[in-house]
Amino acid sequence: MAEPILPPPGRPVSLPDRVPSEQTAVCRLAHVLIGAACRPLWGPQAEGVEHLPPTGRVILAFNHRHWMDTLVVPLIVQKVRYPRFLGKEELFRNPALGWLMRQLGIIPLNRRRGDVAALRQATAVLEEEGCLALYPEGTRSRTGAPGRAKPGVAFLAQQTGAPVVPGRLFETDRFPEPVTMRLKFGPALRYSGDGGKESCQAFADKVLETILSL
Repeated sequence: MAEPILPPPGRPVSLPDRVPSEQTAVCRLAHVLIGAACRPLWGPQAEGVEHLPPTGRVILAFNHRHWMDTLVVPLIVQKVRYPRFLGKEELFRNPALGWLMRQLGIIPLNRRRGDVAALRQATAVLEEEGCLALYPEGTRSRTGAPGRAKPGVAFLAQQTGAPVVPGRLFETDRFPEPVTMRLKFGPALRYSGDGGKESCQAFADKVLETILSL
């Protein structure tokens, strides 16, 4: 039997009891304000939105080039789905920012170790037929060159049966230049491996390769 891909236990930043299943009032207000600020200058545009299922569990997987990515994605997809992101836990250490990120349904993730609690929260989002957004590389590229995909995307797909919809972000790394930021989606991928380390890593690599080919 293949060895399951389970991260070692850790002590992450404290998590809420559950990720909100619907947009909170704070979340809706934040999206309105962010949209009002972003659209005139960067006018985010999307291609391939038909690949997003309007209902049911789904994982959205993106390349990560700038912190703006996490703002651009909800602006583009929120009319179809409300995505919850996995975000680095360092951002949650600021009390005000941490509170806002929790209101937005962002799940703190320790990137230096396997984070059981965060993966359980992410799994719960999908088991409630929600939409989870993540970056397979785990962190943004500061050089433009892609990093190595981490197996977490495969673990979540294997545990929940959720399809993975790849999406590639363009021009977000040019912020704050007034350029049109774009997001292109491709057809969903499904994990069909045995849950082992090699299988999960191979699927994660395939997801990232697909993203970069869009």
